[in-house]
Amino acid sequence: MLVRLSRLAVLGLLSAALHGPAAQAQTTTPATTAPAATPLPTHAIRSISPADTDFSDLEFLRREIGGARVVMLGEPTHGEGNVFEAKIRLMRFLQERMGFTTVAFESGFYELDKAQREIQAGTAVREAIEGSVFPIWTTTREFQQVLPLLGPGKLKVAGFDYQLSGGYQDELVEELEAFLKPEKGADGIAYDYLDECISTMGEQFMFPASHQIVLFNLQVNKARKLLEKVATGPDARRRERAAFWLQNLRSLQAMAHDYANNDPGAIDSADFKAVNSNPRDAQMADNLLWYVRQHPQEKVLCWGALPHLANRVEVLNDDEIKQYIPMGRAVKAALGDDAVYVLGTLAGSGTHGFLNSGGHKPVPVPAPGTLEAELLSRGQDYSFVSLKHEAPNRQLTTYAFQYEALTGPWSQIVDGFLFLKTINPAHLADPATGAVAAEAATTKAEARQSGILNPAQRPIPVGKASGAAFTLSGTVLDRKTGQPVPFATVAVPARSAGTVTDAQGRFRLDARRDELVQISSIGYEPTTLAAEGTAAAVRLMPAAFALADVRVSAQSQNPKRIMKKVIKAAEQNYEQQDYMAQVYTQRRLINFDTLRHEVEYVSHIFEPAGYRHWGGGFLMMGPVQTHQVLEKHVAVQSVKPLGSFDLMEGGQGFMTAAADPVRTSPLFKSRTLGKFALRLDSVEHHNGETWYVIRFAAKRATHRSTGTYLQAGYSGKVYVRQKDYAVTRYEALWQTDTVRYNATARKYSGRANQIARLYAQVYSDSRTAHVVNYEQAANGRYHVSSSIAQALSIGRVLKGNAFYAQKYCAQYFQQLPPAALANRPDHGDKPGMKSFEIWQVNNTPYRPEFWQTYQRPVPAEPAPMLEVSK
Repeated sequence: MLVRLSRLAVLGLLSAALHGPAAQAQTTTPATTAPAATPLPTHAIRSISPADTDFSDLEFLRREIGGARVVMLGEPTHGEGNVFEAKIRLMRFLQERMGFTTVAFESGFYELDKAQREIQAGTAVREAIEGSVFPIWTTTREFQQVLPLLGPGKLKVAGFDYQLSGGYQDELVEELEAFLKPEKGADGIAYDYLDECISTMGEQFMFPASHQIVLFNLQVNKARKLLEKVATGPDARRRERAAFWLQNLRSLQAMAHDYANNDPGAIDSADFKAVNSNPRDAQMADNLLWYVRQHPQEKVLCWGALPHLANRVEVLNDDEIKQYIPMGRAVKAALGDDAVYVLGTLAGSGTHGFLNSGGHKPVPVPAPGTLEAELLSRGQDYSFVSLKHEAPNRQLTTYAFQYEALTGPWSQIVDGFLFLKTINPAHLADPATGAVAAEAATTKAEARQSGILNPAQRPIPVGKASGAAFTLSGTVLDRKTGQPVPFATVAVPARSAGTVTDAQGRFRLDARRDELVQISSIGYEPTTLAAEGTAAAVRLMPAAFALADVRVSAQSQNPKRIMKKVIKAAEQNYEQQDYMAQVYTQRRLINFDTLRHEVEYVSHIFEPAGYRHWGGGFLMMGPVQTHQVLEKHVAVQSVKPLGSFDLMEGGQGFMTAAADPVRTSPLFKSRTLGKFALRLDSVEHHNGETWYVIRFAAKRATHRSTGTYLQAGYSGKVYVRQKDYAVTRYEALWQTDTVRYNATARKYSGRANQIARLYAQVYSDSRTAHVVNYEQAANGRYHVSSSIAQALSIGRVLKGNAFYAQKYCAQYFQQLPPAALANRPDHGDKPGMKSFEIWQVNNTPYRPEFWQTYQRPVPAEPAPMLEVSK
């Protein structure tokens, strides 16, 4: 891709070089460029539709491309939907009429190898491609038309990028370990260390600051020695796979050295230079050349960004670009000029832009004398111009790279251009069908109409009526040790009121007789009591999240088998279609013993079919929940302004999008269930029904096992209803990897880049507890009824103050009828942070008349004291 991706944002690679001040200063003004002496001959193209199989208008390409083994199909950026369609039609022609056999994507070298093997083994093409190709393509409607061209008897797939691009990357180290297991000495490789390094590079596009490149190379070289032995062994199949693994390790080491030495992911887009992409381009060329040489009978199409696929860009009139060595130059030099054909695309007008990027950009009006202006004057919707045969070494000005005008002998860079009179951005594909995602029809005014929020539609019970007011006082103690529990939360959720215990566990709270008071603290089971006039001694039970021995009989029940049944039954037990819910959320932020901020709000959420990852998956390009805050009330206003993430915390449970672990946690996915140690804790009975209580713990807290980043531990328990194998309650503890986090923070401290801004503090402790209850709706499907998250963070801001922060987020869900989907939230007009839940909270007005009548939900009950079977 033209871009390298950071943890939270897309950082421009070549884009910055072409848009930065240096590039602009060196670019010749198009208006002063003299028109070509004679018009360039063009070939009229009838259609760019992939469905158009009358290739008579493309037959001239047989002579144009000749005997080339590799054809590069480039695009100006990754944001042109109909350019994707044009490239797909070209692919189909080149496959059917010129015998091309493979399409190599600008995506992960390992992931596409895995995808090809999966397709051969019978995996659906769409599933394999979604696990391997960058979502900037796979999540678009236009790209779906590639899929019928792939599979057995059709085009094979390969990748040439050293960057890790899809879900299959999570299996890389495991597969390497399994492959080397028969070899003597394989147990001497520190696979955990490799996994930590590779997962960080895949997740955050940087080498982990807590690790050393020397130690990474040491482990890679151990694996390399074993692979070299296998590559000369008697088993032909293992020899072939060893050759792939040797190249893959070369690619991984190139990425690791680039990240460790040059740290391109830490360079803000304004400071990025074209030369910063050279290490990546060099390895992409090496990977592609390896594939071509390993498969001498294959003819390869390359799908990617034109600047990467181009040839001799040093001939352009830009000093910065002259230092850039694209992969296409190296491939042409190695295979020969006639063995590689570079085909780019041009646009005369229209708009372009990435999905979810915050808006589309217009194509610049071509200046007189530019190639686009000349082609636009011909009046053709689509045309092709050969530079290789019709304009060798002619000085031309064109906008082929990122829509910046550059001048030079373009025939030395690109062999031919496909011109589109108008381009348009890609459309988001429906996650289930690949069709265009439906547009939401609601307006802001419709979404705020009072009837939608009226609790009378389906009243939420509020429990007992409250009595006379009095001051409730007491002490919160640890039930096992009898010691005070400092800074515990004591709250009356029905009134959005509360306080915090002091260092001795003591509290005082204005309460009303018989109303429900909830006491909670990180590391303890929450409890609820009725407010009485006497002093209260509240004893909290420590939450035993670590795996323990099975305490009851029924050891014949295999927890892994139970969890497999849970996963299998999930499609029937949990909602699979689009649905909406109304949510009441309450948040508290406490620093030491001071309640700093408290806010409550009511929202509507829309969860699309296919929603399986709390953040939308890789690059946030998959199906995502849409959240619309409708009403808010600030009970305690922070004296100091709050940042965007002050009310958030790592782990899960601090956004509605992360409130449903059955949908989003790797614990409930077949591919990753093996990442967990499972124990049957007990078999419990309640109201004539039976539940299995299963404890779990991630064996290694990686992104694949936790579903998120920078975690050192993920453990807890689930309650499984025996009747239908539905999870009715989930409890988890997340522990932040403070070692890796702090190392990153210290490494980038003081630098003026995005990483330094994200990692601005260090921690001595950081934990999050998350408890979720599910209830069954009238249609038999289960959905989240409540999600309670508590977080504790202890540390200090770098060059700043210490903190002892507790955060609390309670969410109560009320499923809305299907008719509500007609008014589902739409954030098409809210790019970037404006669609973010907390941003909406901060910018939603307070309407006291709503809160005067709104009935707050009853607090979620702690785990019931159930009868344990004997």
